[in-house]
Amino acid sequence: MKVKQLFKVLSVSVLSAILLAACGGETEVSTKEKNNDTTKQEQSSEKPQEKKTESKVGTRSNPVKFTEIASIDTFSFDNDAKKYKTKIELSVVEVTRGADAQQKLKQMNEFNADAPDGYEWVLVKGKVKVVESETEDYPFQIDNIMNFNFVSQSGDVYSGDIVGTTEPAFSFEMYNGNEKEGYIAGLIKAGEDAQMKYNSMVSSEVFFNLK
Repeated sequence: MKVKQLFKVLSVSVLSAILLAACGGETEVSTKEKNNDTTKQEQSSEKPQEKKTESKVGTRSNPVKFTEIASIDTFSFDNDAKKYKTKIELSVVEVTRGADAQQKLKQMNEFNADAPDGYEWVLVKGKVKVVESETEDYPFQIDNIMNFNFVSQSGDVYSGDIVGTTEPAFSFEMYNGNEKEGYIAGLIKAGEDAQMKYNSMVSSEVFFNLK
């Protein structure tokens, strides 16, 4: 890893530790269709007694669908770790796996490693937008290394020890109203279904389906 990248990861790690100590809570998540501005609402059933109870949206058992945008309540912070309520929209735009993902990663950075035997690269193109914030002076921060990892169908949380360098990386400081796109890369077991997990470091995790 380049010195600049290492310094960045260490800096984010220190900030994350401060944030973890500063607050906690549970992330509120709702969803909407990607080409529809109306927030998704549960349809009432003609036979309420037959309606099945589902887990909260964004959990591992009920992940955000590939066709949906997750609206997530989280926080931005100032230099003293004072928190400001912030709402972001987060979605998966595109998913590439296997040889195609490895080829794209090599094009992004020739030093990206080949997938080990039994594993394959997954390359996720994501989009994030800060739609509301209590502050106009301090940015919301999100990072592809610190805030994301992948979870297998069998429940294995992949370590992320081998990091894929992406361009553009999904690592941003964003003020209210800003929108960005970038890539998140990870290694998963070849042929196995996987979900992407967003961990805000200050509240609950949000799971995304990748197909």
